[in-house]
Amino acid sequence: MTTKYREYQNLLSKFVGFKSISTDPKYVGEIGKTALWLKELFKKNSFSVKLLKSKSANPVVFARYNITNNSQTVLIYGHYDVQPADKSDGWNSDPFKLTESKNRLFGRGVVDNKGQILIHIFTAINLIKQGKLNYNIKFLIEGNEETGNTTLSNIIKKYKKEMACNFVLVSDGELTNNNPTIETSLRGGFNCTLVYKTAKNNVHSGIFGGAIPNASHELIKFLDKIYNSDNSVSIKDFYKNVDKISHDEFKNNIKLISEAGNICKLAGVKKLLTEKKYDFFTQTGLRPTIQITGLKSGYITEGYSNIVPNEAMAKINFRIVASQKAKQIAKLFEMFVKENTPDYVGYKLSFSGLHDPVKVSLNNDYVKEAEKILENIYGKKTSRKNVGGAIPFVGDVKSILGVDTLLVPLSNEDCNMHGANENFDIKLIEKGLEFSKRLLQKH
Repeated sequence: MTTKYREYQNLLSKFVGFKSISTDPKYVGEIGKTALWLKELFKKNSFSVKLLKSKSANPVVFARYNITNNSQTVLIYGHYDVQPADKSDGWNSDPFKLTESKNRLFGRGVVDNKGQILIHIFTAINLIKQGKLNYNIKFLIEGNEETGNTTLSNIIKKYKKEMACNFVLVSDGELTNNNPTIETSLRGGFNCTLVYKTAKNNVHSGIFGGAIPNASHELIKFLDKIYNSDNSVSIKDFYKNVDKISHDEFKNNIKLISEAGNICKLAGVKKLLTEKKYDFFTQTGLRPTIQITGLKSGYITEGYSNIVPNEAMAKINFRIVASQKAKQIAKLFEMFVKENTPDYVGYKLSFSGLHDPVKVSLNNDYVKEAEKILENIYGKKTSRKNVGGAIPFVGDVKSILGVDTLLVPLSNEDCNMHGANENFDIKLIEKGLEFSKRLLQKH
């Protein structure tokens, strides 16, 4: 391993050590410590830096370094918040202690997104020290990506002049079929919570069972109505504004499928359930979906409680594609709930984190330069991929700052982000460091 890699690993160990879990309020202290650590890291390496704060969001770290007023500017985005993790979830080691095993680094956030954003921070710091930085550089690192930051667009609007740039760089994903990858689009979407209530209390199943509405049963019946037998969504007009998939897009995705390994094995499933005429990459990158992400009702701990549940809750995730609009889809679902909920069931519906999908322009010099660098480092042709996930920031900078984003993921496909034993292949870390250096340095 190179000296530079070891220096990077040392910094990453400190970064991963913060339990910056944004989904749980009890970690707000750790969130604050992480933001301050980043602030000090930038400050001691010649950046001007400040924490942008709002009442309803964790601090946004904004750092900048200018080489000349005439130089082009790159804005690099990342996030320091992470998903929850506990050793009992199936981790082989403490998730908040960076661990090296079998040529991989393990830890929560090692890929999503601490490890990847740190590659660019570390590179920029070293290029500044060497006097080889080619761009004025700005970093925007938020602490609410995992919770759907609804205030980030307002922060970008407020500091629009300070955040002005020629292009944006984001590394927050995985390679495709172990090939270097440039991502071409991101799905939009939102989450919602639906609560059904059928009575004022849980009641005895022997006395009332079979005679009164069961909240669990009523919610299950409703959720089943969302889907058709071919796995498509049944909601009227749900697909109305979906862009037609071009021949080139189909052709590109067929190529990705031909290069792919066993996708079922990667996901740990027995069968793919795509819509009939779509391959995996087309289904996940260019088709919308509704996913039930959580269910809660009745008694689910030790033993049995013989009740008729009076309340049931579902967490539901929507993923939408261009040219759908999140607000329109939310209204369609709101109407669908109203029309398909029996009048003897009370319900409450709430939405969170609405954001629109985005397609990224690839017809620019930054993409061409990145592809050339990637192919030189990896010795392979760069793949282009429509991504099923979302980074709301990318849509925000396109609409507010008027610039496109260069989306270059750096991690291994089996990194297991959001799961137990999240990991980053060390060989890919070194390639990522080399890519970042070549992209940002003077030629």
